[in-house]
Amino acid sequence: MIHIGTKIKELRKKKDITQEKLAEYMNVSFQAVSKWETGAASPDLSLIVPLACLLEVSTDELLGMKNGSDERQEELHRLWKETWSTGDTAKRYEISRTAVAEYPGKFEYLIWLADAEVSYAIHHCEKHSEVQKSHLENAVKHYEMVIADCTDTEMRNDAIYGIVMTLPDIGRREEAAVYAKMHPKADELLMWCLTGEEKEKCRQRLIHGCMDKLVGWLEFGKHDLASIRAAETIIKTIIPDGNYLYHNDTLMHNYIWQAMCLTREKRFDEAVEALKTSHRYAVAYMDVYSQAKKQPIAYTSPILNQLHFDGKDMSISGTTTLAEDFREYLSWQQFDPLRDREDFKALLAL
Repeated sequence: MIHIGTKIKELRKKKDITQEKLAEYMNVSFQAVSKWETGAASPDLSLIVPLACLLEVSTDELLGMKNGSDERQEELHRLWKETWSTGDTAKRYEISRTAVAEYPGKFEYLIWLADAEVSYAIHHCEKHSEVQKSHLENAVKHYEMVIADCTDTEMRNDAIYGIVMTLPDIGRREEAAVYAKMHPKADELLMWCLTGEEKEKCRQRLIHGCMDKLVGWLEFGKHDLASIRAAETIIKTIIPDGNYLYHNDTLMHNYIWQAMCLTREKRFDEAVEALKTSHRYAVAYMDVYSQAKKQPIAYTSPILNQLHFDGKDMSISGTTTLAEDFREYLSWQQFDPLRDREDFKALLAL
């Protein structure tokens, strides 16, 4: 908060009052006013209301508050934000320390400070030095204060994220894992706490999950051929060896959507070829699914080779087979322009 003396000086000058005159009005010595304005002393609490009346401001404004918003906090936010444009992590650290000192117990500033301590440790301390470790331990302490006492979900999650990123660097991975499980994105954070094969398996699960989400969004609406083909490319890039396992199902549907788009564009030969490919993936899926129900099958792609397709874990949404679903798709009106073609009729007989 702005020292009250600074505010007194600003308001006194605004009203064109000398220190001597202010002292006379307030029935104090000239030296007292001088000490207020230099920060050597502060006015007695009993003088706050009379000072505010004399200077024609509210007590909030006299104390550095304006319209319920602390001007000093606005200044700190501005200075702190500037460091994210300049990249000055040392200045950010000093601003954060100042904010916490002036506003003890304010959780936002504690997170500022913890984050700044981590950045300072990385950019200004010798790696693995005691000084760096000290800064990281201080950051952990401040994150812990927020996690323990803050009721704001977003700030608390920010603190959990920060502490999970920091604890492994000071050899406290097990504690980091405990905190990671408290976060909404626990799977993502756990990767930073694990080592060796466990870490790689976690990383691959995240890759697999992201692939599924991206493919789903690209295929959403089933009307954009470029996006649908991009989804196919992603699957075949992540699994370049053709051992698609569960994703035979994904590719079966992908080629159905491609065929729909191609039919709409009157590219009938290509549409039929896409439907033939879709059927091949349907057959492949049914084969691997029957095997995976007995025993999980490992992916062999280097990117997913720690993962398995386990048929017992599958959630079944219907009683039809994928081949039966394929024939159902062929009955959709989108494929009506193909019905008189012999190659399309052959697909109906599969």
